[in-house]
Amino acid sequence: MAKLNFVCEIGTEEIPAGYLPPAIEQVEKIVTESLQSYRIAFGQCTVYATPRRIAILVYDMAESQSEDFEEIKGPSVKAAYDDKGNPTRALTGFLEGNKITREDTYIQKTNKGEYIYARRKVEAQPSTNVIPIIIEKIINELNFPKRMRWNTKRVAFPRPVNYICVLFNDAVVPYSIDGIDFDNKVRGHYIQHNMMLPLSRCDEYTTVLERNGVIVDHNKRREIIYQQLQNAAGQLHGTLVEDEELLTTVTFLTESPYVVVCSFDEAFLSIPDIVLITEMKEHQKYFAVRDSKGKLLPKFLVISNNPPTENIVKGNQRVIRARFTDARFFFEEDRKIPLARRVDMLKSILFHKELGSIYDKVERMQAIAKVVCDQLRLDTKTRQKIERAVMLSKTDLTTALVFEFTSLQGQIGRVYALLDGEDEDVANAIDFQYRPRFQGDVLAEDIVSIVVSLAEKIDNIFGSFSVGNIPKGSADPYALRRQAAAIVDMLVERKIHLDLATVSKAIASVYRNGDTLVEPILDFINGRAKTFLYEKQCAFDEVNACLAVGCYDYYELYLRARSIHEFRKDTRFGDLLIAFKRMNNIVNGFVKKNPGYTFSFDPDALIASEEKSLYRFFHEKEKTIKEYIAQNKYTELFLLLIEGKEVIDTYFDRVMVMDANTNVRDNRLGMLHYILTLFTTLIDFSQIQE
Repeated sequence: MAKLNFVCEIGTEEIPAGYLPPAIEQVEKIVTESLQSYRIAFGQCTVYATPRRIAILVYDMAESQSEDFEEIKGPSVKAAYDDKGNPTRALTGFLEGNKITREDTYIQKTNKGEYIYARRKVEAQPSTNVIPIIIEKIINELNFPKRMRWNTKRVAFPRPVNYICVLFNDAVVPYSIDGIDFDNKVRGHYIQHNMMLPLSRCDEYTTVLERNGVIVDHNKRREIIYQQLQNAAGQLHGTLVEDEELLTTVTFLTESPYVVVCSFDEAFLSIPDIVLITEMKEHQKYFAVRDSKGKLLPKFLVISNNPPTENIVKGNQRVIRARFTDARFFFEEDRKIPLARRVDMLKSILFHKELGSIYDKVERMQAIAKVVCDQLRLDTKTRQKIERAVMLSKTDLTTALVFEFTSLQGQIGRVYALLDGEDEDVANAIDFQYRPRFQGDVLAEDIVSIVVSLAEKIDNIFGSFSVGNIPKGSADPYALRRQAAAIVDMLVERKIHLDLATVSKAIASVYRNGDTLVEPILDFINGRAKTFLYEKQCAFDEVNACLAVGCYDYYELYLRARSIHEFRKDTRFGDLLIAFKRMNNIVNGFVKKNPGYTFSFDPDALIASEEKSLYRFFHEKEKTIKEYIAQNKYTELFLLLIEGKEVIDTYFDRVMVMDANTNVRDNRLGMLHYILTLFTTLIDFSQIQE
């Protein structure tokens, strides 16, 4: 059974909730990698966090480093011995300096000649010598958004460090960081049990804290909060408005969570639900509750760090009343001007100093949407809806509620559009233009929302590239990678054939140096398409083979990659792919050695029966092959090609393509080129691995 024999708690003032989840991951990585690099064996490392502590628990940590040997390089053989073979000062100095004998050395050849080497035993240090190094690394190297210094301390942390508890094998590890001595004490709940609590054993750590009002395991706290929320909502005969992000936040705002049920005036329910819910979440970290019909209840749930009292209830109700009163004022003021009358206001809102106003952006989106509509051959009624949706798409940016809650852009626009009597498809598109807002968010489903969303994202990518805001490394401040991935995801999931190359070339003139941006932007989107197809379980060579042919219809590419992936499981098809790759290698290899070579092919000049059979098969199937490719009938195409496996195999078994007779050779190369040309728009066979 695993034994907890190392506990470290860094006790602090209250750290912002958003800092802690990434800190947990970083601390676990630092500890595990450090223990491994210092050769200290351990079983398991667990990191917990509350607003006022970061805790590290390690099970079965070894008392000392494991023994090791290091290889050390000495002088060259020429420098180590004189002409008579006696050791020189260079060799004796090497031996004495490293406390080794000549028996420990050996000669090793290198690219610079022969050198003297030796293996030296590395002494194992006790773990207590390494533990302080790891803790200092944690305190100094954790990547927080902001750090601070306090008093005269040199150490910096997001909030002042009050104490550091470090126990190993139930004993304090003696050390001090900037005057903060390691000891065996941890602090209880800062209000309910505000005292330092001594630990006599490592394995009593969590128990002592729980007895004193602290649930240090954030996973356990999260589950407790979630269950209490569900229970409270159930007692109200309602359903919790679940929010994973908010649940994570309140988990790291508490050490001993309690759910408190509060209420607000029903008159506030005249305000749109999303406004009330966002107000509760963003400003107060409250949870909303709906009734069985989905209507918001005049109740809200507060996560308190202390047991419920009447003062807690009254205080939170007083705060939310003030917040909702402001929201109602903003809502009523907004409703005085319909969205359609707000379009001209967009001219005074700057989008980007080099890209103009929001109104200019809307006009660019209209141009993109028109090209997409043409490509998809949409009917007049649908085009009119899309044009209307694009025109209104940014008008909610002029409203007071979006100014107050920027996260509601699009959502408020949808609500106001419906209240204005706009078509439902138009209203939905105003919201869906921004989706997906996060991983797993709902994608647009109807064609109006899809086209508006595409126009929004394509303009963002083209606009950013045109002013030099191109993602580099991990930096992507405008979330262009997410938007490019959303374009691919939307086209594939909604089964839409759209050639992005055609769209990009048609709209390029709208942007500065737009013609030069088309290729890098398509490459950029291709990068997201690769990731998408990998996630769909397509192999990397299958994806590369599809993307290499210059096709930018991502639904089409998805169908090809999936078809190859499925048919590749058939051994006959696998052999067929290898045969095509062989054709490709022969042709490309010859072209590389003979640049500028022009292929020619005369069917009447074929000699061997095997090559005549090969030509006959593809010539007779040529029309069908082209029809299958044009109609995306890849299943039928690959089944047809499997029929030709025998004739292809026979050809390569019995025919020498690179015949000594150059006329024969050239004609055979020409035939292979003719066969490959049938598939040049389908896949690049050279990318397929055997």
